[in-house]
Amino acid sequence: MEAPRKARLVLVGPGHTHLEVIRRQILQPLPGVELTVVSPGERHHYSGMVPGFLEGTYDEEEISIPVPPLVERAGGRTVLRRAVGLDPERRRVLLDDGEEIAYDLVSIAVGSTTAGFDRPEIAEHSALVKPLARVVELRRDLERLAAAEAEAPTVAVVGAGAAGVEIALAAHAVLEGRGRVGLYEAGDAILPSFSRRFRRRTRAVLTERGIEVRTGAGVVEVTPEALVLEDGHREPAHLTVWLTGAVAYPWLRAAGLPVDDRGFLRVDRALRSVADPRVFAAGDCATLEEQPDTPKAGVYAVRHGPVLWQSLRATLTGREDFPDYQPQKRFLALLNTADGKALLRWRALVTHGRHGWWLKDWIDRRFMRRYQGLVD
Repeated sequence: MEAPRKARLVLVGPGHTHLEVIRRQILQPLPGVELTVVSPGERHHYSGMVPGFLEGTYDEEEISIPVPPLVERAGGRTVLRRAVGLDPERRRVLLDDGEEIAYDLVSIAVGSTTAGFDRPEIAEHSALVKPLARVVELRRDLERLAAAEAEAPTVAVVGAGAAGVEIALAAHAVLEGRGRVGLYEAGDAILPSFSRRFRRRTRAVLTERGIEVRTGAGVVEVTPEALVLEDGHREPAHLTVWLTGAVAYPWLRAAGLPVDDRGFLRVDRALRSVADPRVFAAGDCATLEEQPDTPKAGVYAVRHGPVLWQSLRATLTGREDFPDYQPQKRFLALLNTADGKALLRWRALVTHGRHGWWLKDWIDRRFMRRYQGLVD
């Protein structure tokens, strides 16, 4: 008698959430599953440690996880390509080389891309952090600027969310006070999702370092040597890092499944598409149908891991114990200030000191050990 065909489970993007699914498949393997992971590169880089990598605290091996060995331990295979489409009717993932991967269940954790970067007048001369593998090139660019013997270098960071603030501070540390770092924000305030108290403390740190902060300063063009603002003013910049708001990759909307106004897939509390129970999404690329204002932050992607695992297990085994995920209302925020300290926010507490850095470093290293230890 012919053995039943294995269920084809495809994870698109390694992602913080999918790392946990792969880990659990190693430790608690689901029988009868054929696992495929689509990854754009050999390594997955952890966003929480990127600023530390840029300023030289960590090396690439410390902030990243080799994907193929981890997937191999889970009994799966890795396809080193970038996903560019999804066909839910035919149950196919479309790849950038024209190939297709068939699935019975698919989970998407590709994160987000950066608003405005689809415009050639921005993209041609700007550096991106997403996908995170680009941070290796960005670090080289910063080091080249720091070593240049010509005029004092100028770095511009566009977008003053948490990532923009951290990267502006990391760039200042790499330049070692030589040259100038500017932080530009189109909105009225830096860190718009944080409290006024936290914003004031952060602004004081930026000012102390000599980082110029410009709010209400939308950027309409980037040239090799300057930014062009909405009012026509030109700001010198030898390197521009583009870190504006998160938007979805266009192919998610093109798949024809329900999405929110930014193109992110709408999912239920079990992280399933609200229209197709064979499609799951997690991390930044998913928006909870009942709580659409949940922030796009790495802490939520990490928390999605066990939820997604339980959902996939229930689907694959025919059980009905689907999770009822409720995102936490508060989370600990730690921003690396690139001086052996970190800004810390927990509820009403706001501090800046070495204790924040020690806590952040401990949390980040502990997270990485969960996965790096499986491939050492």
